[in-house]
Amino acid sequence: MTMKTSLKKLLVLFSFSILLTTSVIFACADWYMGYDSDSSFTPEVFADESYSPLFYSSQEPFYRVNYDTEHRSRFNNDITADWSAYLNGKISTEDVKYLLLDENANADIDLLFKAVQAKKGLPARFASLNIADDKVKSFINFLHFAKVIEACSMRSPYSWDYEESTTPPQVAQKTIDEITKLYSLAKDPFIKNRLWFQVMKGSFYSGNTKNVIDFFDKTKSSEPENVLYYRALSYVAGVHYSQKRYGMSNYLYSVVFDKCPELRIVATYNFHPIENSDYQESLALAKTPEEKAALWAILGFYLDPKQSIQEIYKLNPKSAHIDYLLTRFVNIKEVDLSEDQYTSLAQYRAAMKKLVTAEDLQFVTSIAKDNKIGNPFLWNTAAGYLSIYAGKNDDATQFFDKALKANASPSEMSNQQIRLLRLINTLTTINKLDSKIEGKLVADLTWLYNELSDDDDTFRKNNVRRWSKKYLSSIYKSQQNVVMAELLDRNDKFYITPSNVELMKTFFMKSGKTPWEEMVAKNYSLTLMDLYEYQGVVSAYNGELDKAITLLTAANGKAELLGNPFNGKIKDCHDCDHAAVQKTKYTKLTLVQKMKEMQDHVIKGEDVYNNSLLLANAYYNMSYFGNARVFYYGEIIDQGSNYIKKDFQSMLFSCSKAKEFYQKAFDAAANDEQKAKCVYMMAKCERNEFYAREYHGNDEFYGEPDVAFLAWDGFRKLKSNYAHTKYYKDVINECGYFGKYAGN
Repeated sequence: MTMKTSLKKLLVLFSFSILLTTSVIFACADWYMGYDSDSSFTPEVFADESYSPLFYSSQEPFYRVNYDTEHRSRFNNDITADWSAYLNGKISTEDVKYLLLDENANADIDLLFKAVQAKKGLPARFASLNIADDKVKSFINFLHFAKVIEACSMRSPYSWDYEESTTPPQVAQKTIDEITKLYSLAKDPFIKNRLWFQVMKGSFYSGNTKNVIDFFDKTKSSEPENVLYYRALSYVAGVHYSQKRYGMSNYLYSVVFDKCPELRIVATYNFHPIENSDYQESLALAKTPEEKAALWAILGFYLDPKQSIQEIYKLNPKSAHIDYLLTRFVNIKEVDLSEDQYTSLAQYRAAMKKLVTAEDLQFVTSIAKDNKIGNPFLWNTAAGYLSIYAGKNDDATQFFDKALKANASPSEMSNQQIRLLRLINTLTTINKLDSKIEGKLVADLTWLYNELSDDDDTFRKNNVRRWSKKYLSSIYKSQQNVVMAELLDRNDKFYITPSNVELMKTFFMKSGKTPWEEMVAKNYSLTLMDLYEYQGVVSAYNGELDKAITLLTAANGKAELLGNPFNGKIKDCHDCDHAAVQKTKYTKLTLVQKMKEMQDHVIKGEDVYNNSLLLANAYYNMSYFGNARVFYYGEIIDQGSNYIKKDFQSMLFSCSKAKEFYQKAFDAAANDEQKAKCVYMMAKCERNEFYAREYHGNDEFYGEPDVAFLAWDGFRKLKSNYAHTKYYKDVINECGYFGKYAGN
């Protein structure tokens, strides 16, 4: 892409939010979770805070702030502090802030101004104010005109209020003339400077924008080059832009960028060359190497930071602008790596080398070795980090050593950064894991996983946390150590294999774990109790109630079910069952214990109908379709939504055990009312199996089913054999599907 083509796209680029990048390799996440979801290089460690909005973000135009929204409030604290210092207690700081910043102060300002002009009474809040004092009088005069101008400058032409005019009001020329006169008469430098800025601001928001440039050129030499000066220069740049003098406009914005850190985000946002010729004109206007460097510094935000660094390096290798551009260069490389999928260590390493080209590495390392830059700590750290990508791990170590020595102002975060990158360097050299290597890694990984604070998200550690676990897990997989591979990188399918559950239980119950094993177990998302509960739940679905009781007892399965699991109603209504008064609240364990008690009665031939019916209801309610879904909620099955993963569908959609016991109840029924109930409940099981097969288990299905019900075998039997029963009439009244089938 040529610079000419790229510059044409700048305006388009900033018209849209930057698209979200997703990550799926060793280091990444499936959705955006923060700046460290795809990065381990923390720009705050290296560059001045004034560059912070310009750090690289794959998610938004400006880092951490998205868009610049501080137009009204950016200097509030400074303005209040400056005026409070000037007035020196003649007006309290609280009142100064109120008069300067509070929209409700306008009425008081009007009264104060009238009092100064005509010596009328003061508003009650300021009754004791000495308006004869020159500083107080000057402040009140300033407030009057500042509020008039502010009323025009704060009005957006893009208001959502359709009742107000779409054209913002303009400052009247009379107002500008009055402020200009006050400015020319003012003797106090503080007051004079602030009136000067109000003339600039008022002119910008008037119909006479030509006065912005003329007044600035006429008076600039007599004004201090403070923040107000560069705010005024931004107005000049804006007027040039509105008049399509893009070269001059962007040159002036670059001066603001260079000289006024507080306005860097403003200058960057408004910097928009339309054609390459505009940018070349700006470069021609630049009078010093520093001014040219500032132009390249802003361009590097939009286009290639590498090219900008190279150009600035020729002009002034110690320029601070280089620092923020290098952090962007490194962060972009990191994010690019996380945009693709990799399935093996070899593939990952090959991608790293391909991403950081020999030219890229030479670019950074040569400048780091040249030792002309102003921030050798940053450059040596970056050179070490990129050397890891290139597979030059020994070089990385040497650069990190140099970085530590060059760190003139070590801090906790800068030390953490070097330690983190050294850890990455160490991990990428590992091809096989054994007890010796584990012993060397345990201290650093304990620090990474457990000791670094999560209270502040500035330091980028989460990417390495995820990446390191996936990376080490992949090595364990290659060594067929399935337990350690799972402990480091949770796999939802791992526990589908029963033998894996037993292997993990053996690990958890192992005595005398090594420090490495203790650390890995501590950071795993599951516990031994979770495994017992999972096995207990699966055993219950399989009808192994004795085993389920033993396992759920070991798991301390006290999670309460929301409804009575032994209810068997014509119409399923989970919310109704959950809201109903329950004399007995069942837990996972007590449910299975009661089911075992009922099963024993059935085996002994005791009250077979009722016990079978209640058992069938329990199995029905334990399924996805019943009121006791809590029974299968857990850390492993973890199916708390309406979608059930395929690995668990055969278990959670199944009504086979319910049908088995409804059939037993039917066989033991003493009358047609009882038989009718069993037949209908079996029809519900048929319906659920149909839904599970055709809809719930179909990934392509979405929306309402084409077929809501069929002529289930249970429906046919109920209509043919039990139409004379009261239960039949109850079903007609409550079940719309059966009513339609029966012709009612």
